[in-house]
Amino acid sequence: MVGGCSQKQTTIIQPEAIEEVKKNLERQDIAEKIAGYAHPEALISAYALNEIISAPDTLIIDTRGSTYRIYQNTYPKGHIPGATAILHSLYCHPNYPGRIAPPLQLQNTLGESGAGSNTKIILYGDQGLQTRLYWAIKMYGYDNVRILDGGLDNWQGSGYEISTTVSRPKRAVFEFDLTKLKADLMYATMRDVAAAAGNNNCVVIDARTSDEYAKGHIPGSVNIPWSSVFNKDMTFKPAPSLTSLFASKNVTQDKKIIVYCNNGVQCTMIWFTLSELLGYPDVKSYDGSFNEWQQNGKPVAQQSASSPQI
Repeated sequence: MVGGCSQKQTTIIQPEAIEEVKKNLERQDIAEKIAGYAHPEALISAYALNEIISAPDTLIIDTRGSTYRIYQNTYPKGHIPGATAILHSLYCHPNYPGRIAPPLQLQNTLGESGAGSNTKIILYGDQGLQTRLYWAIKMYGYDNVRILDGGLDNWQGSGYEISTTVSRPKRAVFEFDLTKLKADLMYATMRDVAAAAGNNNCVVIDARTSDEYAKGHIPGSVNIPWSSVFNKDMTFKPAPSLTSLFASKNVTQDKKIIVYCNNGVQCTMIWFTLSELLGYPDVKSYDGSFNEWQQNGKPVAQQSASSPQI
């Protein structure tokens, strides 16, 4: 009798299956990161956005147009499908260049962009305009707004396509409920900053680069560059890392905090991190920022070459 030979069966795992497993693990990691923030509803991942991108109550806004020239070089050349673009000038104050627009102007801009009073607004950008617009919308009493973590680059890095089709949104009616106005909790004036500087119960944060800070800053301010809250891919760092960063600068939740930069834009990324991601209860953005401070002849401190950076 001749005995048969047993053969072991080899299971071949297709590359597509391996890639899908990796993506599922990545989705899980990202979801856990966002769930770890104080207000996870403030941020949305590319994966979560893809699930609602076609929903009729979702409006995606591309905020990269700080100027019309930059808009021409960004949005028409590629954006998230269905997204509409809003130029920065459309929500700047008509009488105070660069300052945030009053509620009526901003609500008209949002309505013309297709936002209704129950729309879920998703913002993305890469230089702080996404957080500035978020800050303004929240300040004027509308809470159904989120920021796309990592912006357009992360959207593409997650495997999703971009579009070059310019969206033509249908005008809608959008109105702020000004009974929910939170300007007194979120907006800092020059007088607020002057009172906070040197006060042990307050922290004034300079969100500019260390070089800008060294050349001149508001006396008593602490330098925490806006870039320090991001990973290399421009997604926000997880909550434990952010908590350690601010604790190392003695920025704690029991303090009244005011953030500033040059023009009130980039500092809102620090505001967003502290207020929305970490849940600090008393954080304001100085909209006039260093430009207004200097223009009004307020004192400016400089860091000598031998002085350690804060």
